Amino acid sequence: MAQRAWFYLLLLVIYILYFTLGAFVFSTLEQPHEHQLRKRVEDLWARFLATHPCLSDDLLDEFLRKALLAKSFGVSVLRNTSGYDIKWSYLSSLFFTGTTLTTIGYGHPVPISLGGKAFCLLYSIIGIPFTLSLLSITAQNLLILLHDKTIHYIQLQCNISRRKVLWIHAAVLISILSVVFFFIPAFIFDVIEGNWGYLDALYFCFISLTTIGLGDYIPGEQSGQRMPDLYKLFVTCYLLMGLVAMLLVVEIMKNLLHFNQLYNMFLLGYEDNRRDEEIEQILPHNLEDSFVQSNQAGKTRRRLPHSVSPSADKSYGSINPPSS
Repeated sequence: MAQRAWFYLLLLVIYILYFTLGAFVFSTLEQPHEHQLRKRVEDLWARFLATHPCLSDDLLDEFLRKALLAKSFGVSVLRNTSGYDIKWSYLSSLFFTGTTLTTIGYGHPVPISLGGKAFCLLYSIIGIPFTLSLLSITAQNLLILLHDKTIHYIQLQCNISRRKVLWIHAAVLISILSVVFFFIPAFIFDVIEGNWGYLDALYFCFISLTTIGLGDYIPGEQSGQRMPDLYKLFVTCYLLMGLVAMLLVVEIMKNLLHFNQLYNMFLLGYEDNRRDEEIEQILPHNLEDSFVQSNQAGKTRRRLPHSVSPSADKSYGSINPPSS
């Protein structure tokens, strides 16, 4: 127990180091680009004011603040488009509902009205657990069909250990799911979204299906895109099916870790839990065998097991006097 506690503390320390290392790498990689972009914006600002001396710095600042605020709510301020896309049409609302209930949450668009914010709060309280439960149940059913029965069939046909079958099956199934829900959709997004590269599309698929949902890439937001609402409906279906696939992968990894000794090293009381599981598997059968019912003279008698029945040489306060 103490040794596993130390292993667990060591695991926490390693994770904290990994956590802080990630922040350091992101800061090192992104700060130079942030400074360059800020410098370009400042130069653009200065050139614009120099070209339009009648426009004050405060008026331009106020205009940009309002324009960017509207953009954050999903309302485009560009006037060189063929028309204004309605961000809260029914099909677009389905896309927002799907990304909200699956906790992806791109943040584009977001409710503007107080009524919409209040309804989103109440709707999500019920909808998010309902959605995650439904997706989890679906993944469990697929796990039975694609994992448990397949492994059982392979073990019957081939003389291979269960651990080896688990690893081979997991590698094959995860590879298939990766191709179906990452690499092929990334190629489709790369074709449909003109300003996305393949790596950008692959990044979008990963960020979405892991429910991170940064919102830097959102499908169907290009001006002039054909049938963007219907396109977003198909994306919503893809996200729901992809999340089921991700939950399936999680369950497969859990089954692998159950047989992994390295994973079990960090579980406090693992041996006690394992012993309890073995007792739970054996105890009901012993009780069923030890309790025998027989009917004699209209009365039901039950024989108790030796561990339960009182010993013959002990008295437990019976009204019958002990035999001499």
